[in-house]
Amino acid sequence: MRYLALLLLLASGPAAVAQQIAQYTQYVFNHFAVNPAVAGSKDCLDVRLGYRKQWVGFKDAPVTAWASLHGAIRPKGKPYQQNRHGIGAFIEADDAGPIGYTHFLLAYAYHIQTGKERYLSFGTFAGMKQFKLDVASLTLNNYNDPVVDSKGSVNVYPMVSPGVWLYGKQGWTGLSFFQLLGNPIPDVGVDARFTRHYLFSTGRRFRLSKEFALVPSTLVKMSPGSPLAIDLNASLDWRRKLSFGVGYRNQDAMTFMLRVPFLQYFSFGYSYDITTSKLKVASSNTHEFILAIYPCKPVDPSKRIVSCPVFE
Repeated sequence: MRYLALLLLLASGPAAVAQQIAQYTQYVFNHFAVNPAVAGSKDCLDVRLGYRKQWVGFKDAPVTAWASLHGAIRPKGKPYQQNRHGIGAFIEADDAGPIGYTHFLLAYAYHIQTGKERYLSFGTFAGMKQFKLDVASLTLNNYNDPVVDSKGSVNVYPMVSPGVWLYGKQGWTGLSFFQLLGNPIPDVGVDARFTRHYLFSTGRRFRLSKEFALVPSTLVKMSPGSPLAIDLNASLDWRRKLSFGVGYRNQDAMTFMLRVPFLQYFSFGYSYDITTSKLKVASSNTHEFILAIYPCKPVDPSKRIVSCPVFE
């Protein structure tokens, strides 16, 4: 719906703002995409490939694809580090009809051990965002309207998105700030700009038995001029071999999630959103797929950089 809102704002004149950042249902399985301070929180390289088809059947509905990788910098001969550095990269492409963008971001994070199996990290994304508006595919009452450049727009803007992340074996809490620079978009609208977005996430793992654990979590998204967005999720994990979750996103959808590890180094996640907003008259569902690759061989726990985080 962020794209429909943008088109309305483009026609409204002064103080128009740009679209929301991409939506993720499986944020618990995709933390690096919502917080750069996650970079380096694993023992070895972590790779994620994702695809999201939103509001299936709705013309020009958002489609998002992304790829990410991150890992810790490990000095040779020193497998254990009390404090450490993490690096990573994130690419995301999001399109909805005439509007779209592509992110190219690098990440750096510094992790400080604050207790036994507990860490606090500070990180940032830094890179560029290519924003595009294809005016030729728009239907306008006045094609000479100065609010929209008749030639369309493809521009590149610098992006900085910092974050902080507190995590351990049993839970996590994080806060990140996307589009911190609030860049103006001179060729689109009147005083249009990328608005800042504030994302807060927290969750905890509760062991129910030797085989089952419950992981409740939430992701709260705030942005000036937009309604508060809240995701509430709960997943049931069986021996870290199978996870099933349900959730609710206010004013938007009920969600269902499934995660299955396979072939030792791979894990597949799928989510299905059932639309509960007024958009359900045109589209009733959303699909999201994530493939995780984590080529980490079993090692002596005493040699780990950090125990496997709760969200994995």
